[in-house]
Amino acid sequence: MEKNLNGSGLSWILLRMNILPIILLTLVITTFSAVQFAGSMNEEVKNGLVSLCDSVITMYDTMYEGDYRAVEQDGAIYMLKGDHQFNDDFAFIDSVKEKTNIDITLFYQDTRVITTIRDKEGKRVVGTRANPSVVQKVLEGDHETFFSSTDIEGDKYFSYYAPLHAEDGSCIGMIFFGRPAAEVDALVHKSVSPIIIFGLITMLLVCFITMRFSRHLVESIRKIEGFLESSSGGNLHAKLNEEVVKRKDELGELGRHVVKMQRALRELVEQDMLTGLHNRRSGEKMLRQVQDSYEKKGIPFCVVIGDIDHFKHVNDTYGHECGDVVLMEVSSLFKRHMHGKGFAVRWGGEEFLLVYEDMHMDAAKSCLQKLLDDIRNTQVAYEDQSGISITMTFGIAEGSTEKLEHIIRDADSKLYEGKNSGRNRIVS
Repeated sequence: MEKNLNGSGLSWILLRMNILPIILLTLVITTFSAVQFAGSMNEEVKNGLVSLCDSVITMYDTMYEGDYRAVEQDGAIYMLKGDHQFNDDFAFIDSVKEKTNIDITLFYQDTRVITTIRDKEGKRVVGTRANPSVVQKVLEGDHETFFSSTDIEGDKYFSYYAPLHAEDGSCIGMIFFGRPAAEVDALVHKSVSPIIIFGLITMLLVCFITMRFSRHLVESIRKIEGFLESSSGGNLHAKLNEEVVKRKDELGELGRHVVKMQRALRELVEQDMLTGLHNRRSGEKMLRQVQDSYEKKGIPFCVVIGDIDHFKHVNDTYGHECGDVVLMEVSSLFKRHMHGKGFAVRWGGEEFLLVYEDMHMDAAKSCLQKLLDDIRNTQVAYEDQSGISITMTFGIAEGSTEKLEHIIRDADSKLYEGKNSGRNRIVS
């Protein structure tokens, strides 16, 4: 029944139907959330750079009146704002760097005049030139620009550049605010990691719950399958697991229908359609089981063959429908009488077989006498008849290890002995 190894069993089908979509959905949601969050973090870094840029430029305007300009002296170029010279004045930008951890650079044209950025040896990278793409967009294009990856002395930066203007409005230089990309990536990774971990934990939890549910589902289906296999193999007394029958879903409903089907099939195969008693085939099977219990455990039993007296006269006088009513009435008496004592079988026509379980001859004969008294006192009502009296003759034999045919033949011979000696009696 189980085909998990080759991936074609029901378990694998359910896993593919449930687990794979969950994994894919979780990965998509987690990736989308991480990308969105990373984008938000980058946007936040960008906004921080822009805001700091605006603040520093405003502070420069507050501290130093006048426009940005350049003065050449002794072969060197000096960057000024009004009368203030920026060259070698690192105090302000260093204090901002210390508080914000953001690097600042002031350019004259494309050359760094002052900066907080240092090279591998710890020296400020003053006098170095800006990236050509930055020069093109900011200096030549006269447009403030954000770069997600700018190469500065071998290091990648998240950077924001804004142009600086001279008195005539021309772009005289740039101001840079940047943060090492490695720091931003570490910050993003630190922020995104909980999202990824939460997504994976959620995925594992959902997969675990789904797998448990699928396993219980498959187990229930297999129990139904095993029940059907057993019933179709002839075991019409097989029991379906109670957990399946008690389920409140479609599988439980299916299980209950299967049990009803088994019961209907058992009635069809094992019961006599008219009387509701066990038919001969079923009775023989049950009698073999009783004899097995006697042989293995020593549980005694007695076998009775009974026949309705003058039944042909009933059919000839009142009709076969009346005969059926008599059979059903007698069978109803058998059912009530044999409850807790054994079982009754319609052996054929008006002949019946009774099996008393866990009884020796004396006890079985005493019970049988009570049954015969009840039959004698019964009046069968049929249409306008005032009441039809019936009697029966019984032959009883005690169970043994002999062949069942011999035991039944013994009871049957006693029945015919009773028939020949006047009927309406028990012969043992």
